Amino acid sequence: MSTNMGPLAGIRVLDLGRHLSCPSCGMTLGDLGAEVIKVEKQGYGDETRHEGQKVNGQSIYYLTENRNKKGITIDFRSEEGKEVLRELIKKSDVLIENFRFGTMKKMGFDWETVHALNPRLIMASISGYGEGSPYKERPGFDTIMSATTGIMHLNRAGDVPRITGGIWYADILAGMWATVGILAALNKRNITGEGQYVDIAMYDACINALNTYVPTFDQLGVEPDDPSKYVYACPSGTFKSKDGWVVCLAGIDSLFERLLTITDDPFLNKPEFKKLENRIDPDNYVLINEATGRLMQTKTGDEWDEIFAEIGIPGGKIKDLGDVLNCPATYARNTTVKLDIPDIGPVIFAGTPLNFSGETLGFTRPPELGEHNREVYGELLGLSDEELAKLEEKKVI
Repeated sequence: MSTNMGPLAGIRVLDLGRHLSCPSCGMTLGDLGAEVIKVEKQGYGDETRHEGQKVNGQSIYYLTENRNKKGITIDFRSEEGKEVLRELIKKSDVLIENFRFGTMKKMGFDWETVHALNPRLIMASISGYGEGSPYKERPGFDTIMSATTGIMHLNRAGDVPRITGGIWYADILAGMWATVGILAALNKRNITGEGQYVDIAMYDACINALNTYVPTFDQLGVEPDDPSKYVYACPSGTFKSKDGWVVCLAGIDSLFERLLTITDDPFLNKPEFKKLENRIDPDNYVLINEATGRLMQTKTGDEWDEIFAEIGIPGGKIKDLGDVLNCPATYARNTTVKLDIPDIGPVIFAGTPLNFSGETLGFTRPPELGEHNREVYGELLGLSDEELAKLEEKKVI
């Protein structure tokens, strides 16, 4: 499958995931060297094969979430298909899934059942609200989670709530927390020899991301009037440049001193403003940011990139996707990967932030539907060509 010999080499994962959260977890485990077997519905596959924008009939959505996996198909509804899945569970280290709450139990693959089949197995489930929640049976989708956890409200533009930047944070956060939980459970298994159930709720992942907003509201009963304002530092925020927009984070005293080295604005250079407590005073906060905004309009975004890098201020041009894909930093590490997709050719994908000393991570294209049926069922389960032919004829696989 892959020359990837990352730190999870030797770990086998059954990925029953659909959409984004669970497949992204499986992909990360695959990036780290695990053998990930993506189990899809016979004849149809993962729903994302049929969703989103397509190139030459192939879904970019599916391709993005499923590299470094082997692909097999099973008819989950047939008893023969369930028996095949049971045999795969017996030979695996990890099972991940994000069906609607209760679906695995109806199928006969709840935690108690799979634990009995393979006591060393780690099972990770991603759902909207998780076991024990009063909302556990409600569906969980990224946009719903953004709305129900306050993220969409905090990301509002004026009085209008917004989906968070068009990025599927809730799904990605849940997938990452599932990965963390699986890695922790693998370590515990090394000690006890027993598998564990990892129960991940998208709701919990989003509440965790609220961070300081939770204790602030708990203790003070307030939330920001304008979430775009960083009230703990000044000047800090987004400003118009000569040709677009920039970010300037010069709010703490040492960074503000650096900003003063490139401007002789008499207002910004007032001695009392060298103290953060004076700059964040409500009477000064807006005026200082307005003066900084006038300064930012004197140069282009690219010019501010260079100036800020030279004087050591965090900030610069607010880039569009074209800028990002033309940036050398985007290609310097495993930040992006280029995979050769059948019928399309080379495609650039977001890579992984993970890098290790002494490890070389490898990346292979996502599997076509059922591409590894014969390899997995023949080599792993030991089914003969005749047995495989019968299962294919009956559309079990």
